[in-house]
Amino acid sequence: MPPARRFLATALSILSCTVLSASPAAASSRSSASLAETNGWATIAGRARNRTRSLCATAHRRSARRRRRTARGCKQTTPKRTPKAPKSATRRLSTPPAPTPAPSVTAAGHAGAQNTAASIAAVLATPCQNTELTPTAENGALVRASILCLINRKRAENGESPLELSPDLEQAAEGHCHELILEDYFAHVSPTGETPVDRIRSTGYIPGPSVGYVIGENLAWGTYQLSTPASIVAAWIASPGHLANILEAQYRETGIGVTPAVPSSLSGGSPGATYAQEFGVIIR
Repeated sequence: MPPARRFLATALSILSCTVLSASPAAASSRSSASLAETNGWATIAGRARNRTRSLCATAHRRSARRRRRTARGCKQTTPKRTPKAPKSATRRLSTPPAPTPAPSVTAAGHAGAQNTAASIAAVLATPCQNTELTPTAENGALVRASILCLINRKRAENGESPLELSPDLEQAAEGHCHELILEDYFAHVSPTGETPVDRIRSTGYIPGPSVGYVIGENLAWGTYQLSTPASIVAAWIASPGHLANILEAQYRETGIGVTPAVPSSLSGGSPGATYAQEFGVIIR
């Protein structure tokens, strides 16, 4: 008599969050309309059903094969008010002043555009390795490199420059991954109230209270084949809130954390991995 077949249920869950804190000078680089759109906690649930909660909104979608995906997104902005421009600055002059040539600025801008184009071309020309690896205690570096490659490839496909690794952001990501397992929860805000801003600030990435910044965080856990870099990034890309973090043009740096385990209350005893990716830029 042939042995009974064993069916394994896979599961994957993702979270995203973005926080903007701009100094008066930095805030002027963003329009008031864009700031208003991201003010407070906002739902980003894509095609899934929305269910309002106090901080974020959760969307659930289940398939017939017991494959579950959950997406939760939140945005928050805490900009200081941008001083209004004096009326004289917006008044139209009858005789406009002659423009002052600035060849050095033009040349610098042209060189910057060339460098960005070259960086994007290099990313698109480099295939991503180890995308189907199942995370273990030994291959964490390979998995993180694969996640970075896949994220930068998606940015490059949309004309955005690649992200550079930040040791501070990686420290925050790794620390949060370990805490999710140790404290058995899955959220941006810890049971003690620690936020992504708190975690990143504690690493020294944000140099002071007067400095503007934009930071974001994508989280995920998956079991079995859904724990690979390819599956995790595909799930992030399929979620509007997570994709917004991935493609945010202002971000310059990132840090990736991965732990070869899933919070015990969520995994059902199945093997898998938990991921955290921090995004950031300091606005001087």
